[in-house]
Amino acid sequence: MTSATSLGVSRGFTYGLRQSLTIVIGYAPVAVTFGILATQFGLTFWEAGLMSFFVYAGAAQFIAIEMIHQGATIWMIGLTTLILNIRHVLMSLSVVPFFPERTIFWSLGLAQGLTDETFVLNTRVLKEVAGEENRRRVMLGINLGAFSSWFIFTILGAVIGKWLPIQFSGFQFALLALFIILTTTSLSRKNYITYLIAAILAVVLKLLIPGKIYLILSVALAAGIGAWWRGKKIPLPIDQPGIPQTHNREGG
Repeated sequence: MTSATSLGVSRGFTYGLRQSLTIVIGYAPVAVTFGILATQFGLTFWEAGLMSFFVYAGAAQFIAIEMIHQGATIWMIGLTTLILNIRHVLMSLSVVPFFPERTIFWSLGLAQGLTDETFVLNTRVLKEVAGEENRRRVMLGINLGAFSSWFIFTILGAVIGKWLPIQFSGFQFALLALFIILTTTSLSRKNYITYLIAAILAVVLKLLIPGKIYLILSVALAAGIGAWWRGKKIPLPIDQPGIPQTHNREGG
């Protein structure tokens, strides 16, 4: 058995499910919090659960229930959450290279489970998985583990909120903290410049551009600069076997 085959066998759906436990630990208190707040803002426990099942948008769900509580129209809620989550377009494009032979079925299924946290974890884990079929299974395990925990703990929180008058605040920031932790674990010597550029651009553009569009612009610009920079540093494959050597290393 080759090393690539061994790697593929040991890293499938179950492996992805185990990896998702790092996200589950962070999702649990936040989902419970959302369930409690949703019922306190007038939703039933099954409405809160269905929102987590079909929307599955983390921070956007907290904003949505607040807007529902304030009497906002469905169009205003939809537009607000769309703007908040438009970054998912960039995240999806970043994951695409892992699945060059993807089908529409797999694309839709894997995209549904893509959140800030699963995106960071997937991009770190999939680099070490051989074979597209295995990468699909690993990503499915990660996404399904995170999604299931968000839905189940939302229901639990909604039941708690229905029967217990709990008042608290601050748990909404747990998702941000989890995202920061997962992001820092994906840092390496190859990509830290891109992260640094994104951070600097985000601060500068925040001062110049109103709203949340500065986040999309900073990430897009940093990704472009990082790709250009890495492209310049990658040497030509002059030492690969089977390629005629017409120039030496000194350009002669």
